Amino acid sequence: MIKKSRMTYCVWATFVVVIIICWFLKCFNLSWVESNTSYSKITINFLFPMQQETFKEHIKLVSEREGQTAFDCSVQWLNEQVVELKLKEQNPLKGQKVQLIIDKAPSKIKGLTKSAKIPVQFKADIQLLSPTSNLLISSTSSFIVTFNTPIDIKQLSKWLQCDTAFNIEPCKLTTASGKEIKDDTRYLLTPKTALENGKKYILLLRAGMRSKSGTYLKQNQAITLQVDQKPYITKTYPIDGDKWIGLYPRILLESQEDIVGAEAYLNGNRVKGKLTDSKHAYFLLDGLLRPETQYELTFQTQVASGEVSEPRQVHFTTTTIANKRFWIEIRLGNQKQIYCYEGEKCIRIIPFELGSKKDERLLGTYYLQGKAEVYEDAENNLGGNYWLMISDQLGIQGQLRDAYWQPSENKSLAKNIIVSDEDALWLYKKSESETMVIVRK
Repeated sequence: MIKKSRMTYCVWATFVVVIIICWFLKCFNLSWVESNTSYSKITINFLFPMQQETFKEHIKLVSEREGQTAFDCSVQWLNEQVVELKLKEQNPLKGQKVQLIIDKAPSKIKGLTKSAKIPVQFKADIQLLSPTSNLLISSTSSFIVTFNTPIDIKQLSKWLQCDTAFNIEPCKLTTASGKEIKDDTRYLLTPKTALENGKKYILLLRAGMRSKSGTYLKQNQAITLQVDQKPYITKTYPIDGDKWIGLYPRILLESQEDIVGAEAYLNGNRVKGKLTDSKHAYFLLDGLLRPETQYELTFQTQVASGEVSEPRQVHFTTTTIANKRFWIEIRLGNQKQIYCYEGEKCIRIIPFELGSKKDERLLGTYYLQGKAEVYEDAENNLGGNYWLMISDQLGIQGQLRDAYWQPSENKSLAKNIIVSDEDALWLYKKSESETMVIVRK
């Protein structure tokens, strides 16, 4: 029994020794790495003569960053078992840490292949990629500082100098596989307190800051931050104190500076502005306002730097629809209909067709400017009966007619809202001068 145990032990010991020898033959190599800012040189002694012709096919470089895998690799054999690899980075990102993998490179001994995994740290001189000139920023907005090589956040915090303090955090980077990682070449800087409008700040990166590859910033790098002035709202509609405002007002804003965005809060509810040009914006509501009700509007604009204006508050009161006041609501949705009201009661719904395409900037509240028994469009030889003039660009008329006053199907050139002659006559009789007309989606 003792003999049998000793034999089993010897078999297992022999097996383990064979495994170790196989691993040694396959994976044990001598290697050393030398890196400078131009290239990395890796010398590998495989201890056995190697097949040199196909060796390069068994080399692979794995980067910590997806998409940063362009490298130049030259191979030089010093003798049968010692090879020298010279690697150069060909990526925008410099100073990476990569894994050099030799995968089953054949030796001259039949059946014996050699493998290796060698970490390689490239080196790169630190360069500030952006911003490279004066940067116009808002008093509170963040901005990004970008380097060509990974920088440790502690180093950046230590060697950054300015007469105001910043919160510093690495930007996020989403890899091709969808994984979110920290980008240690791009840092988001956010002022801890609001900067002074119109003032210049010098952001200094001092010489001596170390990169993750072990290189040092050779000379000071300065970034000039110019804080933008606050934009100013020169005019609004409604203005503060306005009364008799329509139930679907076309809210307007004018800025002293060129703006890239505008918003308004109506009784606390946000309404996004749409720009008509660089200094003007308009706002469209989702629904009608209540009659005889006071509202509060708060306007704010934003310029290209991200700077926002001081909030501008406006209070206004909507018009009355008491005493069975007649007014109409034109809805330009998929189901085009005119809703006719007396006070708050809808008394008639009229379907209509719209001629030429109308821009949404025509939406808003109007007051009837006039009416006539006949409308003529001399330019297009078209017309209609019972015309109501809403604005210079929009009206309501009866059935579309040609130059001979016959019904026409050529509605593409019509400039007005087209209803039946019966409905047009009813509207013509019912409407008076200054009748409120709401045009909305």
